[in-house]
Amino acid sequence: MQYTKEYSVAARAVVAALLGCAAAYVALLLLKNHLPAFQWNFDDGFDLSAAQKNCDVCKKAFYGAFFLSAPIAAAAALYVTRQSSGSLTLSTITAALVYLALYAANDYGSFRYALILLTMAAVTVGINRGANNYFPPVKASTNFPFTVRMVDLLAVAFLVLLLIPSDLERVTSVVRDESHKVSYFIGPALYNYAHGLVPGLDYHSHYGPALGWFFHLIMGSGWKSAAMRAVGLNIAITLATYIQAYFLLTYLIRSRLAAIGVVTALAVLAFSTANHFYSPSAYPTRFPLLIVFALAIGLHCSAPRRPAWLIVSAIMCAVSLLWQTEIGLFFLLTGAFVAAVAGGFPDYRNALLFIVTSIATALLLCLLLFGSRVLSLTFLIECFRPLVLYGTGWGSTPIKWALSWSILYNLPLQIVGCITIGWASIRLSRASDSKRDLFVTGVLLTLSMIGIALMIKWVNRTLDAVWHQNALPLVIVAAWWIRQFSAAWQPRFRNAAGASVAVATVLALLFVQDRNNPHLYGLRSYANYPSLLTWPFVSPSPGTWQEDFGRITETETKFIQDNTKPDERVLVIAMMDWAYLAQAHRAPEAYFMPLLVSFDAQFMNRSMSAANKLFYDNIVERRPESPRVREAMERIKQDFMPVETKGNLTLYERRH
Repeated sequence: MQYTKEYSVAARAVVAALLGCAAAYVALLLLKNHLPAFQWNFDDGFDLSAAQKNCDVCKKAFYGAFFLSAPIAAAAALYVTRQSSGSLTLSTITAALVYLALYAANDYGSFRYALILLTMAAVTVGINRGANNYFPPVKASTNFPFTVRMVDLLAVAFLVLLLIPSDLERVTSVVRDESHKVSYFIGPALYNYAHGLVPGLDYHSHYGPALGWFFHLIMGSGWKSAAMRAVGLNIAITLATYIQAYFLLTYLIRSRLAAIGVVTALAVLAFSTANHFYSPSAYPTRFPLLIVFALAIGLHCSAPRRPAWLIVSAIMCAVSLLWQTEIGLFFLLTGAFVAAVAGGFPDYRNALLFIVTSIATALLLCLLLFGSRVLSLTFLIECFRPLVLYGTGWGSTPIKWALSWSILYNLPLQIVGCITIGWASIRLSRASDSKRDLFVTGVLLTLSMIGIALMIKWVNRTLDAVWHQNALPLVIVAAWWIRQFSAAWQPRFRNAAGASVAVATVLALLFVQDRNNPHLYGLRSYANYPSLLTWPFVSPSPGTWQEDFGRITETETKFIQDNTKPDERVLVIAMMDWAYLAQAHRAPEAYFMPLLVSFDAQFMNRSMSAANKLFYDNIVERRPESPRVREAMERIKQDFMPVETKGNLTLYERRH
């Protein structure tokens, strides 16, 4: 198949759409040229309300318009354009000029230079309309069987050694009081110590309604077990995702060496700072079903008249909705679109089947897990409310059109994704390819749509491990296209190019850095990780748990248990409130865990207003810099009175 020629046709249309969206973006900046100045490091905050008011419109106008118009333009070009293929070189030049124009307009405020660069880009688009590249003929693909050989097992073993720690307790203890693992897994799991509690109605599950239910099954007894198993689960999902990515890449690009190289590079880029696997958001934990979902959709595309694989993918979508609502929505939109396209657009029957099966399965699972109380509008609203809360913040900061190596995440990968969506939509709707080609096209379309959705929230944030994990689907798609273009190269040139890329990748992993976020990244961060791979060569220092955990003794645990019932919800005001409750096997009265880092002020008010008694750890008084801590101390002084003290805890009861 002439994939490379079709790619060039679609690329010409996509960069033309990019030019139009960039012109509109620069016009918006001219209208909103008083953007607030932000400090781009993690120690300084920013005015969120000002960001939403002044920056959100500009950013969403650009990316929203581009991600909608570019695939449509690519598909239209493939339908109507047969006069010329366009030049990939000219398309690349157009994209580069547009990026420089955005850089000039946004970072320097040099709108004159921006307009000149946009004009030059428009000229290249005009020239490209009549340009042609020479693409050597490529034979139609034959069925390439999926096989697992001994070398694949060696690759899996290497990933196991790379990612599994030799000392899980040390990895967990270094994390110390970082709150993400608590709000993601441990906090929601604690509510299952009481019966009949429903996420959204009785407590806030930070990412998905079923996370707490699942983790409660495996968290074990006590705070140390819960903390270690949260990190262990994070590592297990990360390892499983990379192993799946390796086998998928091996099948797509037919090179085991390249596949393990790409996967290893992404795995190492997941390491940042001196702490590892502390934040599920920075790892594939949010989308454990990504690869298998794409495979199921691809199998449906190879036989769109048989709904079996479509139903399987819909069930995976339902599970994802309960695991991480945002990711589940990405799966839902992607699956519905692919179902409507595969076999001839529009296929309303398959699209409707996918949507109905996904939603019905998700609802059935909620009923089984939480009972009939989920049949309420409040439950639905609360399940989706985090999307609104997390859709701003970093997502509303001004676009950083930097010229560093991180430029890759600002546009190039998304451009490849947009081209692939337009190209794949046409190929699937024609349904004239072989079953293998239809399968591959469906997989690429699925990964492109989900990849773009993952990238838009974190695009051009200061260098962050989340970038690299969200880029995984688009990196797989880009690797497949690179293979298509390199297939006709001379073996000597192809080997030289591969060696150059390998050297450049190693150098990037060694020296990757963001001056605005001066943490360790890549191999320098991985060097601090006690993996099985490095265990024979280094002697890591033993980890020590934060002193706060030493305050949770048998005295405090028994004090909580003696003054509460096993099924009773308990309010603990402590920096390690979750650890006290995990040790005592009690469900939190707090609406969100950990309470003292609540991102919503209403959570604190709702939690303390419902409590008739609470347990207070006076270490809180030593850390009054947090607004939640100050609020809790004021509410205790105003509404509660001390009753009894045991160890480090004081029991307070509400004043009458």
